[in-house]
Amino acid sequence: MDKAKPSVHLDTDSIPFTGKGVGIAVLDTGLSPSADFTSPYNRIVVFHDFVNGIPNCYDNNGHGTHVCGIACGNGRLSDGRYSGIAPNANLIVLKILDRYGKGNASTALKAIKWLIYNRKRYNIRIANMSVGTSDRTINSLLVRTMYEAWDNGICIVAADGNIGSGNSSIVSAGINRKIITVGNSASPSFSCDVTAPGNNIVSCMSENYSFGFHGRSHKKIVSPHYIMMSGTSMSTPIVSGAAALLIEKYPSITPSEIKQRIIMTADYNRQINIERLLE
Repeated sequence: MDKAKPSVHLDTDSIPFTGKGVGIAVLDTGLSPSADFTSPYNRIVVFHDFVNGIPNCYDNNGHGTHVCGIACGNGRLSDGRYSGIAPNANLIVLKILDRYGKGNASTALKAIKWLIYNRKRYNIRIANMSVGTSDRTINSLLVRTMYEAWDNGICIVAADGNIGSGNSSIVSAGINRKIITVGNSASPSFSCDVTAPGNNIVSCMSENYSFGFHGRSHKKIVSPHYIMMSGTSMSTPIVSGAAALLIEKYPSITPSEIKQRIIMTADYNRQINIERLLE
């Protein structure tokens, strides 16, 4: 994050917004509750496990914790060096993927319906989906429910061509106007709306981080609490965090207005430009 933030023009010294009070829902493998999320006060508003039903906050894969850190970790364990985009935003963590990073559309559907039902209670304004599904049997219903969430004021930010979760991405969902689809600025696709850095992003490491997957190595560890990961999964929460900053500045802004503003202020390669976004 120390390199990603300058590349998307986020100068924390000059930009007064931190996402304070904005709820970002992260639908992923869960969250390991490190000090970057709990100190000086706990910003994990809700943890809901749709996979195993465990009440305590955990992440037995590591993907979700890394994503959460990019969106809104405060860098407490790195003296701010690896802080996320919106370090004061609140987290609503919905575990929809198992320890292998696998999930299905029916679980995602339940989670999105939960978001719609609880959106006002927890001020849920953004849903980050650095995930995908190969289950096409009910994909159309899932997409319709994502649209319903959008119409209810929840800005859906989804990975395009996601490779980080172990599943194929919901690309067909992303090309529609009611979802913001994010690609990796190092290798953007034609179907994405916006891009953000996604290679070797340093963010929070779960205490139960699993190294038993392709591309994961102990060599990626940069400190006891942080690790590098790559993929559109890492690009997506950069955009989610930026949306939280924009919502803090303009509390009544709609998801459609957020999407339009993000696209219109992006750089020439469609990479998000946060300084321009917040002008």
